[in-house]
Amino acid sequence: MSGLAALSSWLAVGSLAAAGGTAALVAYLWRHLGKPGAGWFVATLVAQTLFCLLAGLSLTVGDPGARLVLEALTWAALTWVGPLFLAFALEYTGRSGLLDGWTVVPVAALTSLVVATAPVNDVVLRNFRVDPTGAAATVSYALEPWGLFAVAFGTGMAGVAVALLLDTVLSYGPLYRREAAAVALSTVTPTLGVTMWVFDLGPDPSLAFVAVLFVPHVLLDAYAFVESGMFETNPTTRRAADRTAIDDIGTPVLVVDPDARVVDYNAAADPLLESGRDGTTLLGTPISELVDLDADPVADGGAADGAVAGRADPVGSAGDPGAADELVAVRSGGRRREFLVSRSTLTDPKGAAVGTTLVFQDVTRERRREQRLDVLNRVLRHNLRNKMTAVAGNAELIADRSDDDRLVDSADIIEGSARELIDIGEKARAFEQCRRDGPRYRSTPVAEVISGAVADYREAAASLDVTVDGDATAATDPRLLRLVVANLVENSVDHVDDPTVSVTATVDAGELRVTVADDGPGIPEAELAPLDAGAETQLNHATGIGLWVVQWSADALGGSVSFDTDDGTTVTVRLPDGPGGFDGNGAGPASDDTDT
Repeated sequence: MSGLAALSSWLAVGSLAAAGGTAALVAYLWRHLGKPGAGWFVATLVAQTLFCLLAGLSLTVGDPGARLVLEALTWAALTWVGPLFLAFALEYTGRSGLLDGWTVVPVAALTSLVVATAPVNDVVLRNFRVDPTGAAATVSYALEPWGLFAVAFGTGMAGVAVALLLDTVLSYGPLYRREAAAVALSTVTPTLGVTMWVFDLGPDPSLAFVAVLFVPHVLLDAYAFVESGMFETNPTTRRAADRTAIDDIGTPVLVVDPDARVVDYNAAADPLLESGRDGTTLLGTPISELVDLDADPVADGGAADGAVAGRADPVGSAGDPGAADELVAVRSGGRRREFLVSRSTLTDPKGAAVGTTLVFQDVTRERRREQRLDVLNRVLRHNLRNKMTAVAGNAELIADRSDDDRLVDSADIIEGSARELIDIGEKARAFEQCRRDGPRYRSTPVAEVISGAVADYREAAASLDVTVDGDATAATDPRLLRLVVANLVENSVDHVDDPTVSVTATVDAGELRVTVADDGPGIPEAELAPLDAGAETQLNHATGIGLWVVQWSADALGGSVSFDTDDGTTVTVRLPDGPGGFDGNGAGPASDDTDT
């Protein structure tokens, strides 16, 4: 008996040591509250601390009545450990959907209540007696159905939790392997202790080793949470990413956790970031080390709030509402490539933000094309204009000073051609300026804009009438509206001698409709074909740029252009309000001239 007496004393010491170690771990993990699974795990450790503390203290109480109360409370605390551990595993692995921690809490509460009231009911245990073993007041008793259910319920919940963690170990590779494996293994020794107690195994049936076997459990948990930093990364982000099926996307996609570290990426990202060629992986790498991208971490456990804020070059929204794409440059395979990066926030089933998905759209060709257009526009605006002005001026000088009629005719042709090129350049320059600024919507007096647009062409027309409904105003860009009307009227007066031109404008049902009609022969099909096709070729092209400016301006405002050439030419341009809507009286959303 001397050996059993010493062992029983060590049981009390070991139980209290397990309680102290678990309490210390609770204090350490308190700062992680709010991260996926952290709250449930802390609650598990609190129940575990209470169990081990009561188990150690009860070994010092020999009074049968008091000992029975302590024994009931001890096992009531233990009944919470399994369900709370399952709640942790569900949330930590990103599976807290229909079944979550709050689903098992009512059952756990009922079970613990029944076990805690064992001294006054007959459904938990029977034949309770105190069997002192040395200095410890050990007990023995048999379990009734509710007692057996409590044991099976607790161990079953813990077993499911272990299965979820092992699935994480097998599914998510090295990223969470050490942490999840350590927590799963930590349940082995307490489970062994419960098994020994239920089936009367060990040197003496009255010796319960469950509490003392929580000591290695605490050590493994400490390794997972202190040494490996289990809550610094968690598979919730990865599991949320799995639901997006990013491997099916042909463009590079990276998933970052709340601390902006890569937790998943698809095959298209390998050549982009040159990973995998030397056996390396991007997992766990801060996104800032891979691309010059400002990806601020999302708040731990916070609600999804749209997207990670972009830093440079906001060129449009994608992903979440209000998120601005960011332009980044990546050197891959010795080539410099440019990408627009759009972001969307990953959320767990409860709506908490657990990471961010970054989608890279290769815009290298588009950017190079835009650069070429910028150069050509500069040449058109500056170089061509200056040179053609000089050509036209000298041609006019030659015509004025020459007595040779053939030379005068040639000079007039040169001057006319130069003036036409200057006019094309001016039209391109005017539209390019509007394009760069973007549509500037304001409350626009339609009659005033149209009258200004046609003023320079009245002398070239036999009749030029402007009809606008009353004092109609529309929320549109007056510069683009002016370009549309001016180019259409110019097209009429340039191709018809003394034409009759009418310009009408109406605002009705959320639409500004402008119609320009003349009595000429109609626009040739060859001029309209490129507009219909949306592109020009060597065999299919317009002779000028005016109609293109009309089409581009209407497109910029979200409108449309239609042509009727059966009897003269009638061009109808329909323009919506843009960012707002007409109020039925023709008034746009802005009541002043402030850009919106």
